[in-house]
Amino acid sequence: MPTSDEVWTYRPRSAIPATVAVWLLAAGMTAAQGATGGAAGALRALPFALAGALAGWLVFYKPYVRVADSGIHVVNPLRTYDVPWGALVDIRTRFTCTLVTPNAVVEVFAAPGPGRHVAASATASDLRRPGAGRGSQQLPMDVGELPRSASGTVAGVVRRRWQELVETDRLDPGFADVLEVPRSTDGRALGALVALLVLGAILVALG
Repeated sequence: MPTSDEVWTYRPRSAIPATVAVWLLAAGMTAAQGATGGAAGALRALPFALAGALAGWLVFYKPYVRVADSGIHVVNPLRTYDVPWGALVDIRTRFTCTLVTPNAVVEVFAAPGPGRHVAASATASDLRRPGAGRGSQQLPMDVGELPRSASGTVAGVVRRRWQELVETDRLDPGFADVLEVPRSTDGRALGALVALLVLGAILVALG
């Protein structure tokens, strides 16, 4: 696990194979249309294939989260957030790792909750918080906090870094309400996706 002075970045291990699989599917669709409809068929299919490839990259590879002393940088398919530590008030893991501030609720797309198989196979000991003995009165942790899940992995690192900053007096409390969470929208990716779909629809209509 990272120490307090390290930058930690998380992207799902499935990001590259999933993205490549989508690209291969898009290429195969274009080739199939070319085989049956010739060059005109391939041309009509190309914008949709490119849109699918772009969507695959946006959904599977682009999202990641970076944890540093300066804050938490969250990149989702179309939106990016920079969450200051001083603004953070809670971390939830019910469906995905979610960073809660008074002015924003940021879902970390790269850190979804555990799949059905992981959740179903979780035992009572898996759900016991670290350091909690048999007679402990601590509430059990949520399934989304399981270390085997993306949400649990990211939430664990964020919580530890948050605690380190508090314990070393590098975080001034009491400013959460006034700290904003900068965010931006990837207009170029959204515009390219819409343009490709519109172009594909035009080519189909003309064909």
